[in-house]
Parts: sequence; structure tokens; C-alpha cells
Amino acid sequence: MDKKTSLILGSLFILTSGLIFTIERLTAYVYWSAQINTGKWDTIPQTMPLSDNLFTGLFFLVGIVFIIVSFKKER
Repeated sequence: MDKKTSLILGSLFILTSGLIFTIERLTAYVYWSAQINTGKWDTIPQTMPLSDNLFTGLFFLVGIVFIIVSFKKER
């Protein structure tokens, strides 16, 4: 695997991690807004912290490793 491929894979893993986290927060806010319409809601939506989803942290970590590997490789 060359330097460019490692850098692209690292970037894709980090972007995927961010996408998963954003989708989780979006679903929490959609669920919260649906509860507002029923009249039973909390004052703030119950969002999950970053550490609760295994895939978000794992993809972020793998992405960082790929980027570090790509910078340590010589052309």
C-alpha cells in the first residue's frame, strides 16, 4: 500500500466516523422533535456521547493510524 492510498483510506475512515456520529445526533433530534409534538419531552434531547458507539471511535482510530502510517512512509 503506497502513501497516497493510506492517506485516502485514513481520510475516508475519519469522514465515515463523523458521518456516523452526525447521523446518531440527527436521529436523536428527530426523535426529540417527535416527542415535542406529543407533549411529552425533555428540555434537551438525549444524545449519546462519542464513546458510546464502538464504530465511531474505532473508525476514527483506524483513520488516525492510516494517516500516521502514510506520513511515515517515504515516496
